[in-house]
Amino acid sequence: MYFQTLSHAGLRVVASGKELVCDPWLVGSTYWRSWWNYPPVPQELVDSLKPDFIYLTHLHWDHFQSVSLKRFDPDTPVLIPYDRYERFTRDLRKIGMRNVRELKHGERVELAPDFAIRSFHFAPFVTDSAIAMEAEGVTLLNANDAKFAGAPLDQILRLYPKIDFCLRSHSSANPRACYHLLDSEEQEPDDNEHYLRAFALFMARVKPRFAIPFASNSCLLHDDVYRFNQLTQTPHAVAEYFARFAVERGLDTKLQVMIPGDKWDSEQGFMLQDHDWFENREAKLADYRERVTPALERQAQFEARVQVSPKLVQDYFADLARDVPASLTRKLKDREVLLVSRSEKRTAGFALDLAGGGRVREIPAAEFDRFAMRIEFPAVILRQALAMNMFEHAGISKRVHYYATREAMPALRRFDTILKMAEAELFPLRRHLNRRTIRALLPRWREGLLYIRVLADLARGADLPSLEEKYLETA
Repeated sequence: MYFQTLSHAGLRVVASGKELVCDPWLVGSTYWRSWWNYPPVPQELVDSLKPDFIYLTHLHWDHFQSVSLKRFDPDTPVLIPYDRYERFTRDLRKIGMRNVRELKHGERVELAPDFAIRSFHFAPFVTDSAIAMEAEGVTLLNANDAKFAGAPLDQILRLYPKIDFCLRSHSSANPRACYHLLDSEEQEPDDNEHYLRAFALFMARVKPRFAIPFASNSCLLHDDVYRFNQLTQTPHAVAEYFARFAVERGLDTKLQVMIPGDKWDSEQGFMLQDHDWFENREAKLADYRERVTPALERQAQFEARVQVSPKLVQDYFADLARDVPASLTRKLKDREVLLVSRSEKRTAGFALDLAGGGRVREIPAAEFDRFAMRIEFPAVILRQALAMNMFEHAGISKRVHYYATREAMPALRRFDTILKMAEAELFPLRRHLNRRTIRALLPRWREGLLYIRVLADLARGADLPSLEEKYLETA
């Protein structure tokens, strides 16, 4: 048996004559040329893949990249989490993948003799997942982006009390740095060290033989986002933090940094490449951006021509306003959100009253500053987010910026949450009163109980990062 890291969140596991590939974003970029694999993936590694199975943890494009998936036989079995809605399956079939199998939460599936997996699901909107693998006497938990804690994590650990390798993300994928206060030089506080603590606390609960920083191995090369590379928590930052943490906690777990192409073999152990990707990161990033400049320039030329029509905005939000419960939009009553679309060809503003039926009116640029809530999009991102219902993906790109006064910021965050819920096809709520939703969510009852506790803590003034750490410490 061996496993091999392929990319940002790409993993290959070979056992009992079968090859499983997880989350194969292998080529090019994603999120509108914003995200790139770091280090880049060698072409010979990509060409060597011949998966018998593909597992996708969730829908985000750094895990589900159509360009990479189209490199494989369309009849390759693609395994995905069984969710309350079927968007994952629909999107896979749209790109030509014909053999899609949904795995229920906790369901054990044998891929071959002595090679079995279980999928565990987590997250309230777009279901994320972890995959546990038993292969020839080795147990590997690919937690990926899934933020398991409390009782849902305990469920995994009861089934897998001895885990050899655990892989987990260690840096931010959200637009936390893209929120700005209009009426204060102080910006909303951000605890960048939280990601290191959360990684370490997770490993303290799992207690694997080896902890591997994973699913955060990307960089930002578009001009709009290049400066955000300084916020990335690199695998070396994780290693430094974890070394101190392990001593304090008396952990036997060893941390191993792996880059694309590194592998562990049950006969030879770790086989690692010499590199300086993290020691010499600034110079490597500059060289990387120069090498992909032609692709960035082609993207800029394409984006320069893009415009957003008022009808596209009106149609999307009229449908959304009809489907969203009034209880969610009540705090947006008499509050307009300004959506700004920017390209070289045209800058347009659309004032949106979601609580008032989704009414949209065009606003001249001279009036933009009078709005207490504003979201600014590159025109191409706004147009595709509207056409594809992909507003959460738009934020993840970090090319979208959110502006509000301190007083209005909670309302803007509520608005953004509604857009994320819409992307997850939560509306109208009545569509989920069916057998599929029950079958998807009932096995995740532990997660429901955890959310009740989290909501109670939020009502008392806690914040989500501190709660993640709290419930990693407790069952």
